[in-house]
This record gives sequence, C-alpha cells and structure tokens, in this order.
Amino acid sequence: MASVLIVGSYGTLANELINKFNKENWRIYTLISSKKLIKPAHVFEQYVFPYDSSSMKEVMSSCRPEVIIFTGAYDPLYQWNDEGKTEETLKYITGLSNLLMCAALTGIRHFIYISSEHVYEDEYIVDIKEEMPISPNSFQGMSLSQGENLAMHFNSTTQMEVTVVRLAGMYGIPANREACTDDFSKMCLKALISGRIKVNAKRILSALYVKDAVEGLYLLINAQERKHQLYHISSMEEVTEDAVAKGIQENYSQQIEIVDQTIGLKHRKILSNERFCREFHFEVRNSIQDILPQMLSYMRKNKNLFLKKEEAEESKVFGSKIRQLIKKFFPFLECVFFFLPFFMLNNRAVGSEYFNGINFYLLYVLLFAIVHGRQQAIFASLLSVLGYSFRQMYTASGFSLLININTYVWIAQIFIVGLTVGQLRDKYREMEADKNDRIDFLTDRLNDITVINNSNTRIKNYFAEKIISSTESIGRIYDITSRLDKASKGEVLFAALDTLSEIMVTRDVSIYLVSNQEYCRLASASSERARSLGKSIPMNNYRDIFDVLRSKQVFINRVLDSKLPMMASALFDDQSNMRIVIFLWDLPYEQMTLYHANLLTVVGALVYSSVVRDADYLDALAHRRFIEDTTILQESAFRQMQEIYLHAREKGYAELSVFYIYRNGMTLKQLNDIVTPLLRDTDYVGMTADGNLAVLLTNTNENESVHVRKRLQEKNIKTYLEKE
Repeated sequence: MASVLIVGSYGTLANELINKFNKENWRIYTLISSKKLIKPAHVFEQYVFPYDSSSMKEVMSSCRPEVIIFTGAYDPLYQWNDEGKTEETLKYITGLSNLLMCAALTGIRHFIYISSEHVYEDEYIVDIKEEMPISPNSFQGMSLSQGENLAMHFNSTTQMEVTVVRLAGMYGIPANREACTDDFSKMCLKALISGRIKVNAKRILSALYVKDAVEGLYLLINAQERKHQLYHISSMEEVTEDAVAKGIQENYSQQIEIVDQTIGLKHRKILSNERFCREFHFEVRNSIQDILPQMLSYMRKNKNLFLKKEEAEESKVFGSKIRQLIKKFFPFLECVFFFLPFFMLNNRAVGSEYFNGINFYLLYVLLFAIVHGRQQAIFASLLSVLGYSFRQMYTASGFSLLININTYVWIAQIFIVGLTVGQLRDKYREMEADKNDRIDFLTDRLNDITVINNSNTRIKNYFAEKIISSTESIGRIYDITSRLDKASKGEVLFAALDTLSEIMVTRDVSIYLVSNQEYCRLASASSERARSLGKSIPMNNYRDIFDVLRSKQVFINRVLDSKLPMMASALFDDQSNMRIVIFLWDLPYEQMTLYHANLLTVVGALVYSSVVRDADYLDALAHRRFIEDTTILQESAFRQMQEIYLHAREKGYAELSVFYIYRNGMTLKQLNDIVTPLLRDTDYVGMTADGNLAVLLTNTNENESVHVRKRLQEKNIKTYLEKE
C-alpha cells in the first residue's frame, strides 16, 4: 500500500487531499503543529510537531512515505497579515528548509511544494507560463518565491525529486469563517454579513475548484515520471469581480447591494496550464458558476459558523431594521434624557448667588452640537426654549413672555450658537469622510503607478543591459562574421547554430535547406525540441509559416501555438528563391517583438552570406575534391566531411549513418550514375582506402538507412556496414 505524508493544518486543501488519497487506498499520514486540531477518520497516523522541530527526521523515518505534500501557500497555519508578516516569513522558510533537509536525509523519493499565483504580482497581458520570471512584491509573494527557490535547489543538489506546483486561484466551500481565505468565499462572507459587496470590474480572477486541484495533484503524484520540476495547475477560467457579485446576487434570497468601485488599470493574472495538460491529460470539471450556489447555500445554512453573534442579529431583516431605527433615533432619545437634569439644574440655579450667571441650557445645546451635530443641536435648542418658557411662566403670564424682547434675544442666542457649532461639527465629519475617500482613491492610484513603474523598470533594465552588453554593436557583428569565417569548410551551418542560439537567447534552433521549393530538409538542429517538426517538412502543410516567409517577412507565433516555432526567417538567393529556413523555439515572450525579428533577419543574412561563400569555395575546389566526371568525393575529402558530421553529432546538432558499397567490377562512372539519383542532395558518396565506395547519409540514423540500402539492393548494388 502506497503512503503519503500531508504537511499542513486541516484546511480546504488538506481535507480534500485526505479524501482523495483515501478513495485511492493510500495510507495517509499528517503533520500538523497544533494539538487543538482533531484527527480526521481516514488519517492513519497524525503527528503534532512544529515544522522546524528537531524530531522531524524521526517522524519521517517512522512513516517512510513515498511522497510528501507540503501545502505551503494554502496552509491555514500561516496568516499573511500586516502585523506579523515578518515572523510568518521566518517561520515559513525555516519550517520548509527543515522539512526538505530531513526528507533528503531520510531518503524520501518525492517532495511536492505547493505554491500559488501570488509569486506573480505585476501586470501580464498574456497567460503566464512556467518559464516567465516571477515578480513578487508582498511578503507573502516573496516568501512563496523563496520557498520555490529552496525547493529547486534541493531538487538539483540531492537525490530527492522535488516538484513545485502553483495552484492558481484555488477556492472551495469553506468549513467556517477562518477558512474564507479565497476571493470568492470572502465575497460570499461580505454578502452574508452586510448585504453589500464592493467590486472592481477591472479585476480579473482565476478560478480553480479545490477538487480539480486535487485531481491534478494526484495525476502528478501517480505518474511514472515527471518531465519538469515546475508546473501550473489552473482552470484557465477567467471571471471578473462584478460577474461574481452578480452571481451571488442572483443566488441569494435577500437583497444584495453591489457597490461599483472600478478604478485604475485592468488587473489580469492568469496562469497557463498548457504544460501540465499536455503531459498529464488534465481536465477541469467544475466551474465557478456551478460551485457558487453550493457555496452560498452551505454558508447560509450554517450561519453560526460564519457570523459572530452581533452579525447574525444584523443579518435578520426585521431585527436589522429595528436596530437601524434605534440607532437613528437614539441621539434624539439621548437628547430628551439629558434635558431633564439640565432643566432641574437651571431651575435650582435661579436665584442662587453662585450659579445664577450660568446658562445651563446653552451648555446643554453646545454639548449635543459638539457630539452629534446640527440636527441634535436644533432639537436640543427647541427643548431648551420649551424649558426656558416653562420656567418663566412661574412668575409671568404667557402674553407678557411673548412681548418681552429678552425672550427673543435668548432664543436667538441659543439657536445661533447651536446651529453654528453643529454646522462646524457636520462640516468636520464631511471633511473626514472626504479625506478617507481621497486616501482610498490615492492608494488605488499608487498601486496602479507602482505596477506601471515596475513595468517601466523592467524595460529600462532590459535596454540598459542591451547597452552594456552591446550584443548588437558593430564589434559584436564583426565577432559573428569572424566566427563563421573561422569555421571549417562545410561546417558553417553547425557553427551558425551556436551563433543564432547566443544572439537570439534560445537553446532550440534548427536550420532547414529548401528542396525543389516544396520541401524543407533538416540540415542541423541544436535540440530535440528544435527537431519536433521532423526531418522533412512539406511546405503546404504549414501555410501559416511559409506564406509569411515567402513574402520575405519574419514569422512570429503570436497565438503561442506550442506545435509551431516561436519565430522563423527565410533566406533567399539572388533569384528570390528560398534556400534556407531558420526556426527558433521557446523564445521568451518579451523577445517576440519587431526588434528581435529584424535582429534575426540581420543575423540570418550574415549566416547565409557565409554559407554561400563556403559553397562557392567548395565548388572552386571541385576538381580536387571530386573524382573526374562524377560526384564521388576523393578519399581525403570524404574523410573530412565525415569528421565534420561526427563532431556535429557529438554536440547533438546532427545525425549520420555510414555504409559501404562493393564495386563488383563496375566503374566509378557506372556506380555514380546508379547511386546518385537514389540519394538526397545533402548526402555524400566518397572513395575508401580499399577502393570501394562509402555513403554518408546526413540527419539519418542507422535504422533509417535501411530504406536507402534496400533501394540500392533493388538495383543490384550490394552494401555492407563497417561492423560486418
């Protein structure tokens, strides 16, 4: 029975991993750092230790799992908030380092490090592939990227296989409030708490359901081998915040208010899963539109797990309205309540020697104007006028009170002071609110400016590097031509591979020779990837490429089709006939520009010039290289050509196959007329020391040479291999 050790607290990802491996009949061990967590039923053994514990080696020796899964980016243990981000980073790196070290010392076969899309925090207009450089800005992003570098280092320096997997935009149905860590569950929680969701329509999210993520991880773990050490698992499903909010609004029984706060630049961060799907035949089965109603339904049915007591009360419609009414009218009730003691104090102060000069009503109005503002100031002034009038009527009639000018002066004094102070208080509140709104606005603008500045910095650094390295300077161009000139005669095409690879910054370069304007035959290639189109290419099968090349333009793979080269250029002779085609594979996306297309054209022209000069030189020596009236090479010339291709094969640039022909009394002219039509233009026939002939088949292995030997056998030409 296979076994797995899952490192991480019991969150959405860990629980789903446990369910999946239990269904597949794996023995499950878990490592957590909190004694409060309850062991799930399907877990065979649970270990409770800090990740940086000195006992970790004994733990791994005890369970001896085939694979360790470190949930990392999705481990609920780590809280990447502003308060303890430095401590979390230190704890994260030290824990991961200890786990990797102990796993390597114990002899664990496979270690999986779970990362996320947070290592990319710049703007990307295209889908992010694994080879694109990371751009972390936050403490969480930097911690995850440092963890990736640490994992990659162990993969290259130990016998343990370490795989880094980035789960892009993973979400699931949360078990409780603490599990609401992804964007979608957070939006559902806000709808549940306040009935309001703030959205930015320019923010595009990636959505990967946790079950799909776990299925992808299981495919990766269960595979016989893995071709790469870094993969993206993503659904490639794009959804905007406002679309998610509308989905919540449609599936929620109560009214949800959507507050549009769209501002700034479009924010898109989608990880490409092309490499993972191509290797493991991964298929996404769940969509956010299907899971969102289930998430809302579960959270509504279990409100006690997601809402605090006061929030649960506010979520009730009737109770919420009552609470709002009470909150709205409470200042007025408070005003009435405090009026009574001030009324009594004012009555006691009348006729008092010490307090007769104090205007308690004025103090009362000032108090509520300062605390609550203009509305309460007016209400307090009205109550004060009633209290003042009631007290004056103890000694005077109502009519005399109405015609007394002092009454109106006193009323004007109370209202003027109350309204002035209340107006100032309201104005201050408005200024405070405007200030907070402006701070939020400027913060968003600052984030946009930061993103733009990062992009400009990358461009500046790129061109600064170009200026410093001067790879396209006159001296560099001279170095290219000198290197090609120094190449052995007949070896120019192989030397051109090194030149193109260095200038265009790619390890995968192939050069094809055009035959009859219908086919391209492989002359040299620097890698298996560069040979992926085959050794012979019918041009009509790749019209997307050759229609562009025939118009003497550079082909650029803007749709990022993995089956086609990223860039291609054709070289023409004086009669505008296509002679040579250069294919570049796996170029960095920032180099697929007009500038690099022009650079490829210039370098290709230099290569073609050297090839033509080399061919002219060899033609000029034809009388010394070939036997008279034939295309059969002299023994020394054939040996030189064979050495060139043997050297190219050692570098991985070409294949070759050599076999020999018995003359059987035939003249060289007779053999030449029979053999030459059965070979390609790129193949060579030469003399051997024993007087027989040798055939050099370029870019052909020994198995493929059988077909050529069979054709010669049909013409009664007997062949043999050297080993025979």
